[in-house]
Amino acid sequence: MTNIIEELLMLYQSKHLVIDYREKNKLLLPAWTGSELSAETFTREMKQYRMLMEKTKGMNVIWDHTNFRFQIPEPLFQWIEEEINLPAKQIAMKKIGFVLGEDVLAQFSTMDCFETTQSVYAPLYFSDPAKAINWAEQKEKTTSNPFEQEIKLVIDKKREAGTATIQIELSLEQLPFYFKHLKELFNQHTFVHKSYKKYMLLTEREKEILHLILRGHSSKTVAEQLFTSVHTVNTHRKRILQKLECRNLASLLQYKFFL
Repeated sequence: MTNIIEELLMLYQSKHLVIDYREKNKLLLPAWTGSELSAETFTREMKQYRMLMEKTKGMNVIWDHTNFRFQIPEPLFQWIEEEINLPAKQIAMKKIGFVLGEDVLAQFSTMDCFETTQSVYAPLYFSDPAKAINWAEQKEKTTSNPFEQEIKLVIDKKREAGTATIQIELSLEQLPFYFKHLKELFNQHTFVHKSYKKYMLLTEREKEILHLILRGHSSKTVAEQLFTSVHTVNTHRKRILQKLECRNLASLLQYKFFL
């Protein structure tokens, strides 16, 4: 990045946020400083960003989240979409990218902002700031395969504490790809944590029927396998839906994790 430092113009600086601008390419480069954020300060800084975004009519933005440690509250997701992303779309901003930081939960909350609101933008995530900038400026045309390097997996069991640490070593180019899968795994863990007690309310027979339903069996085939009537199976289905607080089969599919 040393080759672009001289071309940068600092538009804004506070305790929490620094916003640089590359006028040649109309590229905004906001970077969080790492100072502790609250919902109030985060909102205030985002308003500053919006003001400068509209003033410069920036075409692209690369957010540096290297030091971003704030888990964006879900109530702010829609506000970000309406007050930041939609105005960006109105001034014809094309690309939004993020340089990932070390705080995993903070990065997850950023991804959730766009996914939960079905945002007008589908940002890309990078581990290398230079590659992010090249992408924003349409210079990155590499044909190399980032998955050529093998992943190293190490499991450290701590029997006395009853815990285990999983360490994954991969190339920096692979990180953004696997980060999304890690987020899915984290979301699954959150669901299991919230739903385990509900699942344990099921009788062994109800669990057996649930497993068959989730494998795609109809009430008729379930009844045939369990040597019972379709009416009995349907009665169990109703009880399963009630206990798991699910409205239909689609919502039951989340419980595949327990199979």
